[in-house]
Amino acid sequence: MSLFKRPNSKFWWMKFTFDGQLIQQSTQVANKRDALTVESAYRTQLALGKIGVEQKRKAPTFDKAVQDFLKWSQMERAKNTHDRIVYSFQPLLSYFGKVKIDKIESKDIENFVLERSRQKSRKTKDFITRETINRELCVLKMLFRRLVDNEVIKKNPARKIKQLSENERKFHVLTPEEKKLYLLAAPQPLQDIAGLLLETGMRCGEVYRIKKDEVFLSEGFLKVTKSKTRSSIRRVHLSVKAQKILSARISKFDGEYLFPQNDKDGEQATGSLVYLHLKTIRRLGFNFRLYDCRHTFATRAVENGIDLVVLASILGHANLKMIMRYAHPSEKNKAEAIRKMENGKAKAV
Repeated sequence: MSLFKRPNSKFWWMKFTFDGQLIQQSTQVANKRDALTVESAYRTQLALGKIGVEQKRKAPTFDKAVQDFLKWSQMERAKNTHDRIVYSFQPLLSYFGKVKIDKIESKDIENFVLERSRQKSRKTKDFITRETINRELCVLKMLFRRLVDNEVIKKNPARKIKQLSENERKFHVLTPEEKKLYLLAAPQPLQDIAGLLLETGMRCGEVYRIKKDEVFLSEGFLKVTKSKTRSSIRRVHLSVKAQKILSARISKFDGEYLFPQNDKDGEQATGSLVYLHLKTIRRLGFNFRLYDCRHTFATRAVENGIDLVVLASILGHANLKMIMRYAHPSEKNKAEAIRKMENGKAKAV
């Protein structure tokens, strides 16, 4: 008999030989029938290990899987990219929460997309954009791919979920009058940040994180040392207006950042000014995104004959394809281009 009780012990013990090795240990149960079940299960585990059959791993809940993924992401990815991944996971965590990873099916993800498309942004009060939902689907697919690669689950339920078709994003190019009104109405630090976006074409996040020791006013440039891609790490040459803005902020702050949170000296870099921006444009009665200041810079550069290769370098893009998203010649400029071509043909004749 493989089960026995030791003196002064309420638990049954098991004792048998497996593959020439003596196995002797407590079952941790006092009922003999339960002890037989424990022994049988333990023998099965030993047999599976012997023949090389891997036991199924216990699937974690969605929130635990995300927590593990984000630890990996923080080590493997740039801070800006990791922060965007964290942000994109928030609605997914709210929806799937404590659901076991292996219980999530494709239809559940489709239901998430449907429900998410009906929600409105707390900031803009508009429906959640397809671009936003697609970014959330992207991080969800990344999570499931990693779980499959680590053999936590066998199938990726998000693999066949197609991203939503996106309408071409509409960019707004500020007119000179809109630019003037906005800069007059915008409170600090929004006013200075928008001014730099319009004068340099930098990304919002790049401006938020400008450090005092990255600005070289005497030489007319600043350095972007952290951004989205390698091509984004660059020198940004400064106009006279941009130099005046930076000079004023350098004299105002003793801390590391020129745009600290709440515009208070010594605090960390600003993370977002969307709330201030929305408040300002609602008061003015016209609508555009703060990021459109960058598009405005690019469009004005094209209209003034800046070479596209040079513009790509100024904006921190690796190729010209991205530039075409930002540069939007006005109808006036397109009409003038046709007139120039006509004049050129007339002279040739």
